[in-house]
Amino acid sequence: MTLELHATPEEVMRAVEALQRFAHSRDVPEKVIFGLALSLEECGSNIVNHALHHDRHKTFQVAFEHTGSAVIIELRDRGPAFDPTAAAERKSQAEDKDLPGGWGIQLVRRYMDEIRYQREGGVNVLRLTKRLSPETGAKPLSSTTAHNHKSTPKTDMPLKILILKAVGDKNLGAVTIKLTGSLDTATAPDLERQLTPVLAGPIKHLVFDLSELNFISSAGLRLFSIARKQLKEHGGQASFVSLQPQIQEVFEIMKSLPGVSIFKDMAEMDRYLAAIQRKHQEKNQ
Repeated sequence: MTLELHATPEEVMRAVEALQRFAHSRDVPEKVIFGLALSLEECGSNIVNHALHHDRHKTFQVAFEHTGSAVIIELRDRGPAFDPTAAAERKSQAEDKDLPGGWGIQLVRRYMDEIRYQREGGVNVLRLTKRLSPETGAKPLSSTTAHNHKSTPKTDMPLKILILKAVGDKNLGAVTIKLTGSLDTATAPDLERQLTPVLAGPIKHLVFDLSELNFISSAGLRLFSIARKQLKEHGGQASFVSLQPQIQEVFEIMKSLPGVSIFKDMAEMDRYLAAIQRKHQEKNQ
């Protein structure tokens, strides 16, 4: 399967959705599909942002294939020669000045088993391979399934943003942002636009409820890091609650939000805040 894509974030996510349908139709496990989708998003975004500079008149190609033992993604673009496999492994730092730019290849290295790059006649060719164990191997697609679109799961990836401000004395100055769907290269700008006025207000505590967020890339984590840094500069803090397992894993891989507060649910966070408030009151007595 080969796609010709224009150099826009929306086209990157169109490719991601096509890959998800491709993998679902072959019964690839959800955890593997997440890693494949994230790796394609990171590599596709890199092409759009750096190789083709968001020029929607320029195009690049993405192709998928599966064998009995692997799923393979190939990306081709005519940007300047660039070998992402030569990038040095980046290490996290303990300071907030370390924003998570350039972390995409680290995520790809974690989720893919093999990454190969070559330059062919003025074209960058990046080939990503994810090997499948016998227990999780993809099944060949029958001709019946190939033409039965109704059997393919829906993988539309919008982002719903719900902003809730606290009322009353409890958690005064707190704002909860509930994210549903996918925080990626195409949807991150919308969250950034909505975050800007929130962070400009008298906010002390920003809570990201991620209970219904099912996909995230480094584009989203960068916004989290920026928000946390801005809040900290004004004596505030950002917290993250109810992370789904795949989102938790991305956080752990990146390790790019130093000192970040992560809670399993809102109740645990409320207990933490209550304890902090008690300490503050005792200190001022």
